[in-house]
Amino acid sequence: MEKIAVLLMAYGTPYKIEDIWDYYTRIRQGHKPPQKLYDQLAARYKAIGGTSPLAKITKDQADGLQAQLDQKFPGKFEVFIGLKYISPLIAKTIDQIVEAGFKKIIGLPLAPYGSEFATTSYHRVALRELSNYPGISYYQINSWWNQPAFIEFWSEQLKRLVPLTTDTEVIFSAHSLPLKVIKNGDTYEKEVRGCIKAIAKAAGLTSAQYTIAWQSAGRTPDPWLEPDLMTTAQSLIKHNNINQIISCSVGFIADNLEILYDIDLELKKAVAIAGGKLKRLQLPNADPLLITSLVKSVLNAIQQGN
Repeated sequence: MEKIAVLLMAYGTPYKIEDIWDYYTRIRQGHKPPQKLYDQLAARYKAIGGTSPLAKITKDQADGLQAQLDQKFPGKFEVFIGLKYISPLIAKTIDQIVEAGFKKIIGLPLAPYGSEFATTSYHRVALRELSNYPGISYYQINSWWNQPAFIEFWSEQLKRLVPLTTDTEVIFSAHSLPLKVIKNGDTYEKEVRGCIKAIAKAAGLTSAQYTIAWQSAGRTPDPWLEPDLMTTAQSLIKHNNINQIISCSVGFIADNLEILYDIDLELKKAVAIAGGKLKRLQLPNADPLLITSLVKSVLNAIQQGN
């Protein structure tokens, strides 16, 4: 039986504070960050305990995917991790996969929405390395947000809160993108909104009970998607008689810096200053419903590839 490699691709995170220089330099395409920017990023990591749990969560997700695939198809698949900005880098992992004798690779980004900034960029790195290895088949997964189990993960949490009191508002959020990317045809915003609509419908939320906002915009002069999450939350409390914000960060699948710092510390503080309370829904991390979504995506890729 021919084994198939599943390449889980993610952004990555520093394993320790000392890794931040190299990590940030890779993000900046080989340009070392100014001391001020380094200090700001290091301070954010220190504020959440020194490091992010993302590395362990990614490993747990890979282990969970391997376990479910082994249960359904013993010996058929082997799961590998390849990261964009820190070891194990995507290119090195592909070298390892090819050296192990695999002829088929499924590229699965740990990002549910298709985007030039996320999924496409991962595949580009993978395909660039694979150009050194003719004869290897690569199955590309571009998005998987519409997997029923992924919708269920979020909607089930919201169902437990329905009916909402009139002074409570759900804010769905995802990572912001530069507007010029969206205007050039990127499908990210459309897919995020599609996912939110499906979650809200499954949870029984009316359109008047939730708002969509964008978080963690980059530090560039270009305009990014709006409205901004923090501004939106404060405005709802100050001007719309909202006392409690329920944060549903559907743009992320794991606890990372954008969740543990931007939401749990910064947003919570901003909401409190405005006179309200913040409740954040749990992220999927290695929940069985997330793993089921990944398994289904892998199987769909194989079926469509054949």
